Amino acid sequence: MHVIVTGGASGIGRASAVRLARRMKVTIADRDLDGARSVVDEIKSAGGEAQAIIVDVAHRTSVFEMVAQATATFGPPAALFANAGINRRNPVDLISEADWDVMMDVHVKGMFLCAQAVIPHMLSLGHGTIVNTASDFAIMGVAGNATYTAAKTSVYSLTKAMAVEFTPKNIRVNAIGPGPIDTPLLATGRTAEQHVALRAKFAAALPLGRMGTPEDVAVVVDFLLSDKASYISGQLLHPNGGQLLW
Repeated sequence: MHVIVTGGASGIGRASAVRLARRMKVTIADRDLDGARSVVDEIKSAGGEAQAIIVDVAHRTSVFEMVAQATATFGPPAALFANAGINRRNPVDLISEADWDVMMDVHVKGMFLCAQAVIPHMLSLGHGTIVNTASDFAIMGVAGNATYTAAKTSVYSLTKAMAVEFTPKNIRVNAIGPGPIDTPLLATGRTAEQHVALRAKFAAALPLGRMGTPEDVAVVVDFLLSDKASYISGQLLHPNGGQLLW
């Protein structure tokens, strides 16, 4: 079985790729080719099969070329973890149009393009499963993160629409909504001191009393991409330490 993991060079993508490699052939697709190759080496050293391919998920040609190259080596993908993401933080009145556009392009357009590229392969196989990375912020209002929350809410809506369209064709589509996870993305745009303070703030506020790790999320991704989740589609699952309670 072949899975494509976008944004697989670090953080949640890396942890998920390593875990999924226990039972699948893994294509790690990322803008950071050296980082992706490092994860491939880690997987191969543990006896798994993996390849690294550079991709910019915001561009159709790049995505479709990546999927074609991945398929040529490992066969048609039966699974996709669409995880590539970035962040730009600012209050609404200070968000630049460029930052708004790049957030929507990477998160929403990127996941749409990845789905478009893999779904024909899944239809030919007669089955498939997709997991998109959304966020707790998909259903929370968070000051200073309007671009991120808007993008992740769109990812959740896209996931539900895809599930309605393709679950009858034996392609399940779900999303994950991680809470505070200690990944490189958390440090983006922050000083070392701000990063440390934010980690402490999150840990103190969470019912579980600690921030999550990429491996905490990878377990959920592995579950959703497995037959154990065969009756789950169109859902947003929250590995979040209790941050968001219903």
